[in-house]
Amino acid sequence: MYCVIGKKLTHTLSPEIHSAFFELTNKSDVYEAVELTPEQVANGRDFLLRYDGVNVTIPYKQTVMSLLDDISDEARAIGAVNTVKREGGKLYGFNTDPYGFEAMLASRGIDPAGKSAYVLGYGGAARSVIYALNRAGADVTVVSRDPERANADGHEAVSYAELSKRSGYLLVNCTPMGMYPEVDVSPVGDDVVEKFDAAADLVYNPVLTRFLRSAVTMGKRAVGGLYMLVAQAMESQRIWTCDERAATLTKTVYDRVARGFLRDSGNIWLVGMPGCGKTTFGAWIAQKTERDFVDADAYVQHLSGMTIAEMFERGEDFFRDAESEAIACLACRKGLVIATGGGAVLRPFNIDCMRLSGTTLFIDRAPGDIIADVDYASRPLLVQGAERVWRLYEQRSRKYADAAQITVKNDADEREVFARLLRAIGEE
Repeated sequence: MYCVIGKKLTHTLSPEIHSAFFELTNKSDVYEAVELTPEQVANGRDFLLRYDGVNVTIPYKQTVMSLLDDISDEARAIGAVNTVKREGGKLYGFNTDPYGFEAMLASRGIDPAGKSAYVLGYGGAARSVIYALNRAGADVTVVSRDPERANADGHEAVSYAELSKRSGYLLVNCTPMGMYPEVDVSPVGDDVVEKFDAAADLVYNPVLTRFLRSAVTMGKRAVGGLYMLVAQAMESQRIWTCDERAATLTKTVYDRVARGFLRDSGNIWLVGMPGCGKTTFGAWIAQKTERDFVDADAYVQHLSGMTIAEMFERGEDFFRDAESEAIACLACRKGLVIATGGGAVLRPFNIDCMRLSGTTLFIDRAPGDIIADVDYASRPLLVQGAERVWRLYEQRSRKYADAAQITVKNDADEREVFARLLRAIGEE
């Protein structure tokens, strides 16, 4: 029996995350959310002992520490516990947030080792991030409205005014700025974001915050806090159950949670080989769900004022740059069904945009079926014929699957495949 405790848990995703883990590992355990008053927590050792494991969220991550028999070095250094394990009648405290943050960066290929990282804020979340960045070997600077009072753990602390004069590799938002319902605010302006290569936001509601919208619009690598939330939960499961599968299931659990979380307001992105059916099925899905349909290749041509063939005459990189600009623009909109070009997954930045703004489906069609009816003349990358189709599929199929939250086989009648796609997005 497991639970999360906090003061207000109306919108917590923890039960959904942990229940997905139990289902994937064939466990019959239960995870619940329990709201407690400060007085109940302060005298809550007996309550904690009822459970095999407990997650702790604000404002009780410090309060609970006095109730425990032992605390990990990591949690002690951070000054907060978010995971409690009962073992042999004793209670042990851990903090899985640094692990979650590390996994969040790794999921999008953001590596701060030996590079500069600026952390916005200096509360409890920031301390976990600083701990992880120290472990990664980053050069950390803390940014605060009052740098003289900031707990920078020995690092340089600067004001936001000073930040505007700086540049670096990674910018991390550890403040609540941009969190629902105040979604149109950011801790920093575009002039600051443009001076960094990557942006990470611990806020997960919305997944694509105003801060991250700035980053993706400028072509920066970007990652949101939902992945961190899932990853730290999987580390809690590893601690509680000693099940080493937890880390390997992080992406699978994230994909499940993200597509549910983004179902109503997020976009639906379709990825796959040229000729797999993205445009046909995308238009059908849009009509069925009463969304607007966008063919990404057509949108690229609209923005650039050039045909795809004309862009490829200037080189594939020229087209890919235009494609990334278009995808970034579409990611900042809501409620679209978007059929991407076959090579959209070649750039990690494009995948960042898709995963931050909606659900991504991979329409997996066999090369032989594509070869049977594709119009090579209209597709610049397929002019070499059947051999090119097979080679592209070998090169890209893994990228499509990794980018997507759901894979749907296109190996049946069109209506059956359409029905599969509707089931996948919960629109039967």
